[in-house]
Amino acid sequence: MSETFVDYLDRVVPERMAEMHVPGAALAIVSGDAVTDVRCYGVIDVETAAPVTADTRFSLQSISKSFTAWGVMKLVEAGRVDLDAPINTYLKRWRLADTAYPASAVTVRRLLSHHAGISSSGINSVHPDRQGDTLLDGLNGTLPPLTEEQERYYRHWNLTPGAPVTIEREPGAGWQYANGGFAMLELMVEDVSGQTFAEFIGREILQPLGLANAGFGPRPELDAAPHGPEGVRLADYRKICLAAGGLYASAPELGRFMIAQMRGYRGEAPELPITHAAFIEMFRSHGLADKVEDRQFEAGLGHLLLPVNGLLNVHHSGGSIGWRSIYSIFPALGEGFCMLMNSDLANELWIPLVSDWRKHLSS
Repeated sequence: MSETFVDYLDRVVPERMAEMHVPGAALAIVSGDAVTDVRCYGVIDVETAAPVTADTRFSLQSISKSFTAWGVMKLVEAGRVDLDAPINTYLKRWRLADTAYPASAVTVRRLLSHHAGISSSGINSVHPDRQGDTLLDGLNGTLPPLTEEQERYYRHWNLTPGAPVTIEREPGAGWQYANGGFAMLELMVEDVSGQTFAEFIGREILQPLGLANAGFGPRPELDAAPHGPEGVRLADYRKICLAAGGLYASAPELGRFMIAQMRGYRGEAPELPITHAAFIEMFRSHGLADKVEDRQFEAGLGHLLLPVNGLLNVHHSGGSIGWRSIYSIFPALGEGFCMLMNSDLANELWIPLVSDWRKHLSS
């Protein structure tokens, strides 16, 4: 009997996790618009050795941006936000300043697609002991200096520490990934809705999808814990910008989100919080995005797009100190794969597995 893809995962994932010092991982496979398999490996915390289960939440990091896009589209369809209006139209507590480029050219659509020319340094997370730092501090570049753990991470990935969020390239001229752009979208959601970002996304998106355990902010005794090199336990740094990377969820919950995305895009889910037209808008190209080796990604709204063998592939990955995550879907096929890991050195774990999954689909 030939080896199934799930058998293959059970054989190679634990072995590779051990080689890479990745303490824990959970993944979900969607096939035919159903979560067909959930696999859990390793531990949530090397200090407690508690096992990863299907209920274990991980930090989704930048996958949060796809949920944020749903929230923005909810406001668009309610007539409260215009995708092509300047972001300053909606901001009450902070204003994006003109530079050599006018702030009026920084629109909601361009922020969602990372084509707004916003500075790429992003907004740092802060040590959990620091509860007074706010999103406005992040936008203004007044957050505390990096910790030793953060400096190690930033050096390893050649990242630039946070600075005041500003316009540094011509809006609309090209792709520049910017967490600071999603910080502005978070403020917009709050200023327009009159709710905190966590409340709005919880009530308008997570609850209607039945994602009862997903939410913003960690539950230290129940969630997975972040780890760094050699599997060393790290502090779970507090996400200043929730819209860019603050959501926690389990692999099965992310699997159900993938199903909703695919059914919504195909126009088969009128019960969802946003309409078929919103998915069409989120999943169409708004310009080029990253190019990784020979793969040229395109920018959707809060999503990345890639044509694979003539089919639309939608995905988003995430990562920060102590965490890595990925989801990938083929809406036309009803097929999806997601994986959550509590190590910031797990890219070499998930990247080949996604490639193997794509090959499995075409075999």
